[in-house]
Amino acid sequence: MRPAPIACLLLLAGCSSWLFSGDERLDRSRPVALVETTGGVEFGATTEFGVLTLGRTATAGPCRVHYFLGPTPVIERGELAAATSTFTRATIDLKTQLLRALDHTPGADDRLVVMWTPDGRTTRSLPVSLARAPGITGDVLADPGEELPAGATVLCVGEHGYLFAGLVAGRATLDQGPAQGRYYVFAGVDRVRELLAIPQRHPVDLEPHYRPDDIIVQKPVK
Repeated sequence: MRPAPIACLLLLAGCSSWLFSGDERLDRSRPVALVETTGGVEFGATTEFGVLTLGRTATAGPCRVHYFLGPTPVIERGELAAATSTFTRATIDLKTQLLRALDHTPGADDRLVVMWTPDGRTTRSLPVSLARAPGITGDVLADPGEELPAGATVLCVGEHGYLFAGLVAGRATLDQGPAQGRYYVFAGVDRVRELLAIPQRHPVDLEPHYRPDDIIVQKPVK
């Protein structure tokens, strides 16, 4: 599974200076991914914790990650591993948009958007809001009037751009009562805290890895 030649050319021509510059002022306007696994296709987010999915089609094994470096769509081979009971991480060689996480549970004053990439080349986004109905609490979105796919990224619009608020987990419908209607549940900031609570080995010994496209990356010593 090799990246398409045109994707490699675009990557090297348009993004190589950023890849090796260490410049933190990068474009985080499309922090979403489409991940091909051995079991199917999933939507995910390119976060500061890695490329995260819900692991619905696979939690281990090889994968291909379609994501964006700025406006440029890129395809990278990767490896899946369960990160928590909720999130699966797809590890790839290159940098992603490194979306930072929201540091609080979304509230009524937060402006929320759901974004995903249906084909790895374009993105779809919808404004959403937290559900406000009797008995409905927690990480629940009101129905925006359009289907939200599982794994789509929930974003909070901050002062300096998007922040990661979670992944859409599924749809729930109440057929009766004062809260009757359709809602979407998302794996939110509490699940991110679970990710942060897992101990990580540090420091990690690295060694150079030579890629077929002549990019050299540092990877953990096995």
